[in-house]
Amino acid sequence: MIGFFRKIRKKLADDNKPLKYMRYAIGEIVLVVIGILIALQINNWNEENTIQDNITSQLGALISDLKRDKFAHDDVRGFHAFRVHAVLYLIQQYGQAKDPVLFAEAGELPPMDQEGNFRGPVPETYDQQFVIRSFSWLLRYIHMTPRINTMDEFKNTGLLAHFKNKDLKTSILDYYDRTSFAYDGDERDTNPTEMLKKAFTAKGFAYTDAAVLEHPVETFLSQPEIKAILINIIDEST
Repeated sequence: MIGFFRKIRKKLADDNKPLKYMRYAIGEIVLVVIGILIALQINNWNEENTIQDNITSQLGALISDLKRDKFAHDDVRGFHAFRVHAVLYLIQQYGQAKDPVLFAEAGELPPMDQEGNFRGPVPETYDQQFVIRSFSWLLRYIHMTPRINTMDEFKNTGLLAHFKNKDLKTSILDYYDRTSFAYDGDERDTNPTEMLKKAFTAKGFAYTDAAVLEHPVETFLSQPEIKAILINIIDEST
């Protein structure tokens, strides 16, 4: 292309036709500009396709993380539902006049998973095995650790900024914000479960005493500190 225009340019110069030469020169410049613009557009398309392919790949990994989070959330939800029902049951067996008041923000009390921690419904009368199982799980804690590596990579690579579905993007960000808030501080010493374990030790109780004491409910709940912490676990779990 360039060689062709050079020949034309030389011929016009030899013929002393500057006006025609200028037109051809301008035409050459226009063609070069058009070629550059086309090349830039193709490059932009290629880059956009690469970005979208990377976003698709990242979303696939994110879906995998969210599915695993869902299973973990279900386990944690069932665990905490059992703990709430366990405390309410223990307080009822102790002879509390009325159930503790639950915070309205917690919503409705989740049903107990009868395939989970006890393999059955909450007993209507005193049940030694349910009491033992209750204290066993009240002195333990399942920590939920959301998978955030993929989301962090999504942000750090700048791909999230190119994500076009704004509603879905907002939902994803809200999920990680809410999850971080919900499980923040699970491992702190002020966690009610940790406080209950320390209270047991301070009162001279072993964790396994619920299985060997004749009247574990009366023995433990007659301690105001232990009873107060159990009620706090209701709030923590709901």
